[in-house]
Amino acid sequence: MNAPLLWAVIPVKRFTQAKQRLAPLLDAHERAGLARAMFEDVLHVLAGCPFVAGTLVVTQDPEAAAIARRAGAEVLADPPEAGLAAALRHAAHALCAARCAGMLVVPADLPQITSADIELIALGHRRSPAVTLVAASSDGGTNALACSPPDAMPLLFGEDSFRRHRDAALARGLVPKLLTLPRFGRDIDRPDDLLACLDDRSSMRTHAYLAGSGIARRLRENAHAHPHGGASAHSTRRDPTP
Repeated sequence: MNAPLLWAVIPVKRFTQAKQRLAPLLDAHERAGLARAMFEDVLHVLAGCPFVAGTLVVTQDPEAAAIARRAGAEVLADPPEAGLAAALRHAAHALCAARCAGMLVVPADLPQITSADIELIALGHRRSPAVTLVAASSDGGTNALACSPPDAMPLLFGEDSFRRHRDAALARGLVPKLLTLPRFGRDIDRPDDLLACLDDRSSMRTHAYLAGSGIARRLRENAHAHPHGGASAHSTRRDPTP
């Protein structure tokens, strides 16, 4: 195997601000715990993967930074209140300054990914200049983006980002490699995403958190009670602490 050319970049929100779309289902403490567990699963996969040159975590969260350093990752302070795209541009500039060949952006809410998925991206990524994109399974998002060099194209995460990233690469004269990887497609944003995660024990820390916190039991009870309507937001959230 040739030396890995891509640095993995994980942008991490403050745990207390993560997974706001699950607020009807989970209270703030549960959302923070879920975000922490998912990040640890992603970090564990990348830290043990021989197909990346290293891992860079971009965050303002002191706890996330400490977790990253314990796992052997590098940490870059996230520009305050600048948003995801600005944080990733900051990472790209830092990697370019360090003369790194390329970067692979991996969201922190993909607890089901494996080293085999990273291998498919890394070994399929073309020599610089190049772009590789992996779509989310729903909502038109981008769940992985590899680019060589790190500033090969603008980073346009947000609504309809997969199409916009593809078009931006083409505008730069780069034909992006488009991959469909089921585990990369499954970010955790909806009740059904959590239920699917319960059936996959590869996400060890996330699975353990959902089980140990009681969230798994509540989700399954609610799914059984509402077999055709999905999870009911209000019935799955635990009662507030008095």
